[in-house]
Amino acid sequence: MQKRAFIQRLFAIALGCALIILVSCKSRQTDNTEELARRTSRPEAVMVETVRLEPSTFYHEIISNGKAFSLRKAVVPFKVNGIIEELYVKNGQRVKAGQLLAVIEDFEYKTSLTSARQALTKADINFRDDLLSKYMTADTNNLDPAKIRTSRIRSGLDDALIALERADYNFNNTRIYSPLDGVIANLEATRLNPSQNYKSLCTVIANDVMYIEFPVMESEYGFITTGMPVGIIPFVDDSLLIQGKIVEINPQVDEGGMIRVRAEFRNNGRLIDGMNVKVLIRKPEYNRLVIPKEALVIRQGKDVVFIRQDSLAIWKYVTIESENSSMVSVSEGLTPGDLVIVRGNTNLAHETKVKEE
Repeated sequence: MQKRAFIQRLFAIALGCALIILVSCKSRQTDNTEELARRTSRPEAVMVETVRLEPSTFYHEIISNGKAFSLRKAVVPFKVNGIIEELYVKNGQRVKAGQLLAVIEDFEYKTSLTSARQALTKADINFRDDLLSKYMTADTNNLDPAKIRTSRIRSGLDDALIALERADYNFNNTRIYSPLDGVIANLEATRLNPSQNYKSLCTVIANDVMYIEFPVMESEYGFITTGMPVGIIPFVDDSLLIQGKIVEINPQVDEGGMIRVRAEFRNNGRLIDGMNVKVLIRKPEYNRLVIPKEALVIRQGKDVVFIRQDSLAIWKYVTIESENSSMVSVSEGLTPGDLVIVRGNTNLAHETKVKEE
């Protein structure tokens, strides 16, 4: 009986020791977990990129769309009718001024020219005969101009001269030449067909100097002046920027509240007649605090810029003076020398720990 009581007391002591050891281990495990959580909850620095703010030039912008046209182009007509005997050009071909483009069959025009020359010779003979028969002289130096004019009419000399001029004109125009250096466009005529079937032979376009026409709003009229530079960006290649200048401003507002503007530029060979372009007009304002649009974020419905002070991001409310497609001019809230955070600012809060990339 005493032995059984002893065994029970011994079991109770063993159970108590086991419980003490278990509680001790659990306490240490809890302490370790809390320490790990405490260590991992320390905020890591956010990687950011900054620029030092200094006074610079801000550019007001007007962006419009327009069309580019060649400043010099000529429609080449058929001045005489006939079969197109030869055709020496095709669309897109570059030609020089005076280059032969086409030939009209000239048999009838050549014979008409020969007949006109013969008719002139005959009329000249008749003119001299008339002078001799009427005024007893062929010398017109001392003859009354009225008498000379009458003899010219009676002999048909003036009519013969006009007929010869017309025949010479028609024959010469059976050869069609380029009026200027340029590129052939709108060529529809084909060889061995009548020229009268077509409105013209072609158009020759000199696209070395071009102009653009584009609209601006009525409210922007005071912003633009002749001579102001413009940037021209073709829709087909938005990486290409061509410089031009305003040469005309139409002083009338149309029904849509727009004003037509024309600018000229030297073509680099990338634009063709009728091409659609974007027009960028920039007017400089000097000594402004200018930041990239990426630096601006919205917090609580207000414009905010973060600056870096040591290792902290500082929240700054700012007042926007002007903005264009890529930059913002700030009138209040920033000072020269501030390190403005331009990247990595999306999820920042006041006094977030940051690190420069």
